[in-house]
Amino acid sequence: MSFVRPEARAALWRWREVLLGAVITALGANWALAAQGILSWVGWPVLVIGLGLLIAGLQRARVRPRSGGAGVVDLDEAELRYFLPEGGVVIPLSTIRRIEIDAQGDTAEGEFFWEFTDADGRRARIPASAVGAEKLLDALAQFPGAQYREVAAASAARVPQKFVIWQHDVARLH
Repeated sequence: MSFVRPEARAALWRWREVLLGAVITALGANWALAAQGILSWVGWPVLVIGLGLLIAGLQRARVRPRSGGAGVVDLDEAELRYFLPEGGVVIPLSTIRRIEIDAQGDTAEGEFFWEFTDADGRRARIPASAVGAEKLLDALAQFPGAQYREVAAASAARVPQKFVIWQHDVARLH
């Protein structure tokens, strides 16, 4: 028997990284500012790590989790794979030139689709409710200048709208 309502448990689980980051930040600040000796020196890196967890947790928590969509997403450092019963798509991350979100805005959950376009113009359209789709937010770390605010805005959109999350800068040399 649980004394915590399922909705409260889900909210705590969604914000767990933020809570952990806040606790580590507070501990690091306490050590850095109030402690003496070596504990004071250790407090500063702990404070920075806590702030990093807090910021990353906020970015993830702002995008509402979804489930029940078609397909399975698998992601590693080099490739994005999206599997469906009737096939799927594999895109090397190095070939991606544009990332968009197509917000449907037609339901209370506000379903949206990630759209990855590669250098050849092929497009992978992945529902945010697909199994493993939460990994797509982590994949944005590999794309400099990715707009996390746009992901949060797309997650909250209630009208159909497209959001450009990242686009390859043609002038940039690698």
